[in-house]
Amino acid sequence: MSIGLRHCAKGMVAHGLSPLWHLSVRAWAQRGATLVLAYHRVIEEWDETLEFSQPGMVVTAQTLDQQLAFLREYFDVVALSDVAGDSDVAEPARRPRCVVTFDDGWRDNYDVALPILRQHGVPATVFVTTDFIGTDRAFWHTELVYLLLRTDWWRALSRTALSWPTPVWRELRRTTLSWPTAVWRELHRLAALERPWSAHDVDRVIETIKASCDDSTIEQAVSALAEVVGLHRPFVPRRSFLDWTQLREMAALGLEVGSHGCSHRMLTRLSSTDAATELMRSKAVIERHVGRDVRHFAFPNEAANATLLQSVAAAGYRSACLGRPIAGIRPRGLRVLQRVGMHEGVCSDGRTFDAALLRLALYRAPKGRA
Repeated sequence: MSIGLRHCAKGMVAHGLSPLWHLSVRAWAQRGATLVLAYHRVIEEWDETLEFSQPGMVVTAQTLDQQLAFLREYFDVVALSDVAGDSDVAEPARRPRCVVTFDDGWRDNYDVALPILRQHGVPATVFVTTDFIGTDRAFWHTELVYLLLRTDWWRALSRTALSWPTPVWRELRRTTLSWPTAVWRELHRLAALERPWSAHDVDRVIETIKASCDDSTIEQAVSALAEVVGLHRPFVPRRSFLDWTQLREMAALGLEVGSHGCSHRMLTRLSSTDAATELMRSKAVIERHVGRDVRHFAFPNEAANATLLQSVAAAGYRSACLGRPIAGIRPRGLRVLQRVGMHEGVCSDGRTFDAALLRLALYRAPKGRA
């Protein structure tokens, strides 16, 4: 099925379910349901580069404003700590609950999202990646999107290949030969497009690399590609992440600050010792800089397992946020919360907002007990 047909079918289903919305909300309230929403970036306007982010990580200020207004109409929007206690027992609720969270610690959470949250009186939790806070560093996928959209990388690769065996070509060849065929297929697909590329075009490249390459291979390849096109870090044109002063101000205004690890590496790819170190060190760093207890953890890239949940509990967290259910025994005293990702495509195309599509996304969202 083509993208256009899928979008049309999704719209038909969304509008067909609309008459059941109020009944569903009452049913969720009766069983004490809680939705936990995961945002990332909030940008002022929709464009083709999305500030060098993947589309699934971005929502516009206007759409966030409309989503929060919708949530306030039908849900009790509460802080994460209100639903992350040690007990699943809750008082009967008049409305279902909803929790708003933001991952990574993007600077626009302060510049753009914070005023909107305050306007609506919505509490939120910001999960930060401590090694990036207060720095000019960027995630590898931000750097790679920038390299693919803002440099003549394919022609530079061809020139470098012709100049073999220069040191740059040897390094690039060494780091990319281990890439799966699927990655090269996506790069060739991108190079063959006969129009300017957008963030949507390169998204498949990013997702393919993320799924099939380890962290060291990705880092070496991004560094080598940057050298081929003559760039040195930092080359993303604006500082991406919050600083500690901004985080302290956000905490003073009532936002909770949680941990998203230190390096944003998938903890499932680390040794148990390295994973435990990230859990404990990130917590300690935030507590030292912000001056508040850190009770909540969100897994980078939603990658978790039962053993890691035990490590999260042992590090002193009260909740762990993830994207899909984990089989196995839950650690005592740790609330495991399944989240749903929120982005522009949930209910908008960057220009128009469709409440029916938002309702459909919330129908599908996992709902824990309040």
